[in-house]
Amino acid sequence: MRIRLNLDCPRCGGALFLEEDEKSVGIYCTRCGLRVSWKLRDAARRAVKNIDGSLVFDWNSVIDELYLELAINQ
Repeated sequence: MRIRLNLDCPRCGGALFLEEDEKSVGIYCTRCGLRVSWKLRDAARRAVKNIDGSLVFDWNSVIDELYLELAINQ
């Protein structure tokens, strides 16, 4: 899965994409190649929330934390 995010690269201002495969999830810039990714199990540990007895995967928190890591490591 590959989705264009409504965020700009902190290094060059290019388009950022969210990419997920069977092993990892990450965001990357198509212009300068800046990239950060996590293993899916690590993302799940950080983003699975228990809401009213149901487990929900909170994509917003994953994207926020990945973007923060991307910005710090630029």
